Amino acid sequence: MSGQPTPAGSPPIGLIPAATVVVIRPTARAAGFEVLLTRRPATMRFGPGMHVFPGGRLDPEETHRDAAVRETAEETGIDLDPGSLMPLTRWVTPLGLPSRFDACFFGAVVAPRTDVRHASDEVADWAWLRPTDALEGMAAGRLAMWQPTVVTLQQIEAAEVLGGLEPAFAPSRRQAEHELDGAGTAAIAGARVFAHQWAGGVEGRPGLTCVLGDRTWVIVDPGDPTGETTDRIVAAAANAGASLAGVVVGDMDPDRQAGVELFARGMGLPVLGPPGSDAIAPYPILEAIDGALVPFGDSVLRAEVTPPGKHPSAGGSATRWADRAGRLRLEPGT
Repeated sequence: MSGQPTPAGSPPIGLIPAATVVVIRPTARAAGFEVLLTRRPATMRFGPGMHVFPGGRLDPEETHRDAAVRETAEETGIDLDPGSLMPLTRWVTPLGLPSRFDACFFGAVVAPRTDVRHASDEVADWAWLRPTDALEGMAAGRLAMWQPTVVTLQQIEAAEVLGGLEPAFAPSRRQAEHELDGAGTAAIAGARVFAHQWAGGVEGRPGLTCVLGDRTWVIVDPGDPTGETTDRIVAAAANAGASLAGVVVGDMDPDRQAGVELFARGMGLPVLGPPGSDAIAPYPILEAIDGALVPFGDSVLRAEVTPPGKHPSAGGSATRWADRAGRLRLEPGT
């Protein structure tokens, strides 16, 4: 767990432009959605057995929209109009995987009875699932998923509550710094604040990632999955002669944890989160204990945790996937 971006002597792996489509069909339930998840064959070199949305790499001279339509048709037989695609998010694959993609995610709402017409050899099976049901399957170990799939399902779940895709993926859901700074770290003395415009992968959505420490840094609320904020933090650490020690997630809102795996999987860093987070996160996470010190980094930081269902956004009950976990704030320790 060195916190270095690549092993010594390892050449950087180029990013492959790609497009992904979240195919959504309305259900009989008011404001409800089902999403199409396909399962990759166990024989595939990259991501065998993973449950994913249709998509793939761009062909030469192809736009992201064209690739999204082509890949969906090739994998499922579902024909989409490029003009009907709604841009959702952008995701960059962490370091260390055999292939690394820079993927644009689109949403496509289809007619209620739309179904897969024919499956390609990249699709072993498929299912239409409500976002919450798919997330339950991931948490129970029945559906293997990468973090982009899990976060997107959380965002589609929010679309059911907010009344559609547009408000769920709007650029500016939060503006005030206290709303952006979920773990309360920006006000801690010595905090380095990295503002960005990719919270949850949504272009133009403001977010804050904070870094605490002198020579061994703790990254707090890495909500940008595009790699842009990650690169800035890595460069700042190199300039300061520091290493990266671990990640703290204040809550499981996509805007605050979408970029975790760029540090956790890409750099081998441990992750500390609120109570209940280990049961719903698609990556290994250590749950914080109220009053305990953060177990990495050279800043003395104490965790203040709120149990699931008790913080204000949950309204006293866990109504969103993120609210099944509690919240974590950091305070200077002694």
